[in-house]
Amino acid sequence: MKGKALFFSLFLTSIAFYAGGQTALHGLFTPVQLQPEQSTIYLRDYLVDEAPDAIELPRGLYQLNNSIDTIVLSGKMAQKIDVLKVRTGAETRSIVLINPSARQVNITVSAQQLYGKEVRIIGAFNNWNRGSEVLKPGKGVYSASYTLEPGSYEYKFFVDGQEMLDPSNPDSVSNGMGGYNNILEVKPESDERAHAFDLQLGKDTIRDPDVLEKITIQPSIKISSRLKGNQYLALWNNQKIEPFHGTLTIPLKAKKTKRSYIRVYSFAGSDKGRDQLIPLEYGVPVSEVNELDRSDWHQARMYFLMIDRFYNGNTKNDLPTPDTSIKPIANYMGGDLAGVAQKVAGGFFEDLGTNTIWLSPITQNPYDAWGLWNKGKVHSTFSGYHGYWPISNKRVDTRFGDSKGVKTLLREAHARKQNVVLDYVANHVHIHHPVYTQHKDWATNLYLPDGTKNTEKWDAHRLTTWFDDHLPTLDLRRYEVVDPMADSALFWVDRYDFDGFRHDATKHIDELYWRTLTYRIKKKTGKPIYQIGETYGSPQLINSYISSGMLDAQFDFNLYDAAVSAFAFKNGDLDNLIHKTQQALNVYGYHHLMGNISGNQDRVRFITLANGDVKPQDDAKLVGWDTEIGKPATEAYQRLALLHAFNYAMPGIPCICYGDEYGMPGAGDPDNRRMMIFEGYDSDEQALLSKVKKLNALRAGNLALLYGSTSIEKLKENLLLITRVYLDEEVKVLINTGSKAQDIDLRTWKGQYVRHFTEEPAAAEYLLTLPPLSFEYLIKIN
Repeated sequence: MKGKALFFSLFLTSIAFYAGGQTALHGLFTPVQLQPEQSTIYLRDYLVDEAPDAIELPRGLYQLNNSIDTIVLSGKMAQKIDVLKVRTGAETRSIVLINPSARQVNITVSAQQLYGKEVRIIGAFNNWNRGSEVLKPGKGVYSASYTLEPGSYEYKFFVDGQEMLDPSNPDSVSNGMGGYNNILEVKPESDERAHAFDLQLGKDTIRDPDVLEKITIQPSIKISSRLKGNQYLALWNNQKIEPFHGTLTIPLKAKKTKRSYIRVYSFAGSDKGRDQLIPLEYGVPVSEVNELDRSDWHQARMYFLMIDRFYNGNTKNDLPTPDTSIKPIANYMGGDLAGVAQKVAGGFFEDLGTNTIWLSPITQNPYDAWGLWNKGKVHSTFSGYHGYWPISNKRVDTRFGDSKGVKTLLREAHARKQNVVLDYVANHVHIHHPVYTQHKDWATNLYLPDGTKNTEKWDAHRLTTWFDDHLPTLDLRRYEVVDPMADSALFWVDRYDFDGFRHDATKHIDELYWRTLTYRIKKKTGKPIYQIGETYGSPQLINSYISSGMLDAQFDFNLYDAAVSAFAFKNGDLDNLIHKTQQALNVYGYHHLMGNISGNQDRVRFITLANGDVKPQDDAKLVGWDTEIGKPATEAYQRLALLHAFNYAMPGIPCICYGDEYGMPGAGDPDNRRMMIFEGYDSDEQALLSKVKKLNALRAGNLALLYGSTSIEKLKENLLLITRVYLDEEVKVLINTGSKAQDIDLRTWKGQYVRHFTEEPAAAEYLLTLPPLSFEYLIKIN
């Protein structure tokens, strides 16, 4: 039945409905990016245990299988964005599908320009895999073909173990590590573009279908755009609103639900435009931030702390590893769960303005020394102070506290409307873990078929590589391994009242584990559980783990690296930052829950890069061991403030790495994991802390910064403008990365704006003078 929507009747009995979408978004189904050849949709990701009665495909797609568990699709939809409808009983729900726009592109270079036995291409499109296929010259050229979505992709050649730029491509960009990468531009198949749009609130008169005589004035939402050419698709929760011609009336049944959402997607031809998300409170668009609570994850402001390095609340459980081969910086320093609980109770996080605590792992780690650092002047082994070497997945490390201490911390946090996210390690265990000692066959092989050791082969052997000789990687491609390990993770949100997970080493774990764990979380818990992962790789790889059946988000390291290049150094690259921002919005959506970090436990402290104590091309760990990194200059604090200002302006969840609120310095691990300081700040540290507190207050108080549409542009050299719009609320964020003051005429924009970080001149109130290395948040007055 070519050209018509197909409706497959499955004649299956439905059971009670459970919202099986993203757990952190009150059950919203994530869109599915279709693949060029065929795509598989796992129905359990969306329906949990509910069986569909019928499935309706959009025009142009065809089902290749006859399964009630998965739908294998082929073909191409008649329009860029459409929905797959699933009927269960009297209810029909929609899964948004997005057509691929991928094109085949070739990278070709003359064999005379590259000399080597093994020539490879590494880049964002193959996750910089140095173990990728060796190219063979044909007719005097090296050539490789890739199927890629439109956009810019960084790449270079890898010849006999050495990175080389493409000699036939003059386009390059800084890689942030002292070198350059080539740029491959993949053009879209047409010039047609979806234009930006915003939403306005109105009211419609409608008849209540349940009471024929009753006429109701119900809120409506209207597209605000003077440009034509866009097409739109709108949903209330997971139900398509049709017909939709620019104005939609919120369904009356939304009045029965505390939190639901309106979603609007835009497209023109083959181009996907921006999307909009409007949260509803009993059917009415949220108009005040006090209508939100901690289950609304878009309002999260996260703070990461490494428990051992935060605060010592109970000296009785202090137990450094008694091995003189461990230098003090690599041993336990006494921080514990009691210390975190005391800081929560004392109002530390409320005063700072964050509302979500990300705890480093709390499971039992070994009592002895492991690993070895011997590259420079200082040699040291390591303790498991960081928590990432588990010998148990369910016991609380005795040096951090006990089960009672966990519950006390959670009770104190929740009483102050703070969420708590637990860092959890599933990819590997320590060799003393019973899982390994009793089931060595559950681990992947330490050695590859060619006899080489399979350690730190992050991309060539992504799902099997070991992190170190004492850290076996579990083979989570096998259900008999996944089954008990998923239950071990579930234990922490079942037995304890944690609000989410930060998952370590996400890309090294097979999808089977993520789908199994998320399914069990949906079955076992009755609240939004936020799951965020850690993946270094291309946006496409990162996004492949974000779906209704897996994770809600990941930390956006690509955006962080671009922000470092833009803000940490003189003549920072704003163009690349804008490109990476737009790329993130296109891939993850305009209202994603990705983590926007100020740093983390594995990276050089931003302020130390900005101060020049560590160069991008340096071995940061070696610098940390062999050099004493001291207090940064004032300019480095100002540059760190720019990063915070950017993170708090963007969609996603801003995340402060402990100490970045006042400017803790540090080179590579473990120098970047110093003990937290709570008092005695100097003027530079206090000035930075004051700005961070104000940023938290602004983020907490403005819906435009939580749910607003996003545009980003370079107004002029060294001047970045970010605009967020939610219904009738608007925030403009200006960031001056240059060494000279910038004047901005506020009359350029209609309306009046309140400034928060700069003084208003008496002579010309319309003139905003932005000092060097400074920023401003302008809130529009309605």
